[in-house]
Amino acid sequence: MFRKSISLFLLLSIFVFTGNAQYTPFDSWGIGVNAGLYGFGVQGATTLSPNFKLRVGVDYFSYTDKESEEFDIDVIFREYEVTTQARLNDTKITFPNFKAMVDYYPAANSIFSITGGLYFGNNHASTNGLIDDYEALVETLGDKPVLRYEDIVITPNDDGSFDGKLVMGNTIKPYLGIGVGRTIPQNRVGVRFELGMVYQGKYTLSSPNINETGEVWFDRLTNELDLPFSESLLKWWPMLNLSLTYRIN
Repeated sequence: MFRKSISLFLLLSIFVFTGNAQYTPFDSWGIGVNAGLYGFGVQGATTLSPNFKLRVGVDYFSYTDKESEEFDIDVIFREYEVTTQARLNDTKITFPNFKAMVDYYPAANSIFSITGGLYFGNNHASTNGLIDDYEALVETLGDKPVLRYEDIVITPNDDGSFDGKLVMGNTIKPYLGIGVGRTIPQNRVGVRFELGMVYQGKYTLSSPNINETGEVWFDRLTNELDLPFSESLLKWWPMLNLSLTYRIN
């Protein structure tokens, strides 16, 4: 799907230049800032033809939660089975994305546009965890026990720590949306609002401290939930964006 998206993006660019040979591209430029569901960003824009505009930029979002979240872990060792506490801390969400977009205006002087393009970046969430009193537990039992959360087996480090990373989709993410406002304003400063959808793809969890069951936990979770919509919809990410652009020339 991603190869097809890139091919369509290139074909669209070729169409813009060949279909408007009488028009000189790159005659107008603008720079601006934007805010949306992928964070805050900066972007530059130029005119490809009276109906097509090109935007490239970088969006970034980061959030860190240092508060601990506790949950129960089953400790299994031979005939010995109890419950202990585990804690998650330093959870961090990061959305770093480069973007390349083409805005198509059906009427050259209109404010309504249709946008297609690509986001490039690895959106992910990571966390660190700790099994309470793990070293003392190992010393008491004389060996490392099996630690289980539901049907996920956790194999912590010697000090009881563990970590995980949730990759939220693919590196290359196609985007389609609609916008109101001009990519490059007629006046010196302009505002543009955009609404669309990003195809992120499959979510995957990776960790050196969990078994294969844990790595497919997101698929298992969605299968267990009684969702009012198709599971494939979870691979899409809604996008809202508000941009402020300064016209250079």
